[in-house]
Amino acid sequence: MNKIQSIRNLLLTISLTIGIDVLAGDNAPANADKNIWKDDDTMKELVKDIDNGKDDDDDDMDWDEFKDSKIYKLEDKETKECVEGRAELGNSLADYEILRCFEDSDYYEEEY
Repeated sequence: MNKIQSIRNLLLTISLTIGIDVLAGDNAPANADKNIWKDDDTMKELVKDIDNGKDDDDDDMDWDEFKDSKIYKLEDKETKECVEGRAELGNSLADYEILRCFEDSDYYEEEY
């Protein structure tokens, strides 16, 4: 095998490896498995993390998973109603809505 064939084979091998890695890699959206509340024990901790930018912006939180979380279940009735109202209003839930509901449970009634 001459040098040119060796280089072609090397480039082909690298290309195939990269291609297979891309195809076999995680093609799910970046936040599909990510729950921004997973490292927090209370709504207060979650809100602090959101406010301080510790958690990446999540404008499409999984409402079904969040409402089943211990953080949501432990929160007071007014805040839960606010969060649920915001989730239903836009058919999704954003992290800033949790922050706003925690600060003011009447936020769910506000109009844009």
